[in-house]
Amino acid sequence: MEHFNPLLLHNDSPAKFITIGEVMLRLTPPNYEKIRMASNFEASYGGSEANIALALANLGVDSTFFSVVPNNSLGKSAVRWLRSNDVHCTPMILSTPEETPAEEAQPEATPEPTPEPTAVPTYDGLSVQPTTYYNEGEQPGYTVTPDNNLNMRAGPSTDYDVLGKVPAATAVTALGTNEDGSWVVVNYNGIYGWLKTEYLNS
Repeated sequence: MEHFNPLLLHNDSPAKFITIGEVMLRLTPPNYEKIRMASNFEASYGGSEANIALALANLGVDSTFFSVVPNNSLGKSAVRWLRSNDVHCTPMILSTPEETPAEEAQPEATPEPTPEPTAVPTYDGLSVQPTTYYNEGEQPGYTVTPDNNLNMRAGPSTDYDVLGKVPAATAVTALGTNEDGSWVVVNYNGIYGWLKTEYLNS
């Protein structure tokens, strides 16, 4: 049924508005009673979209509200409330439970695969492995100082066994380091060992 807003009788403005949303039913205990003490409630309709349509209609603006409400006394009462405030409700749908579209089931999120832990290399022959490993392409290069042949040790201290020697002025590549960076692990002639950075030039 078309509804006529008398405020629009002499309004030549072409502006028309439609709001789309849900109607809210508010139940309020009378006389500011607490909910647990109340035996009856005052019913009022609202919702931001419906309130905007109503406010526009009261200002003389041609406004329409669209929603889907149940085809029962509550739904029809909401439509009557809007129409009584000069809001067009022609497009509103009175729906039975069978006609109300079911909410689409959301597909389950596919869990992200757990990344495989990066394998930590183990260098044969060492009593102590590095605390920090350098990635390939980021391994710093050093040169043994020209005045000394440098002992390669099984750990980052002179207390560990000597595994071999690196001649003076030999270039080496660091594979890892100890916690404070004072020793590095290198591979020289197929032997892994620790060298003290004090005797290396970068």
